[in-house]
Amino acid sequence: MRRKVEIVQIRAIDIEAGDVVNKRGPEKDGWIEVDRVEKLESGELVIHDVVDRDSLTATTYDLVWLQTVITLSANSHLALPG
Repeated sequence: MRRKVEIVQIRAIDIEAGDVVNKRGPEKDGWIEVDRVEKLESGELVIHDVVDRDSLTATTYDLVWLQTVITLSANSHLALPG
């Protein structure tokens, strides 16, 4: 089974555990797998990764980039059945 990754923008408030996100845009580096989202008294969010090594801070309406995965139905070099 092969998968295609698409990158979409979402608001930080919509981040959930298990998401793979990047605050710096759709770049090669800076992606983290989310373990938990902590809301501070100031209203800001701290997004923690699964190994608790990296985190990012955002306001609820900040845009972040989210990897979404789509399963491909066929091999890329074969015609799809009509």
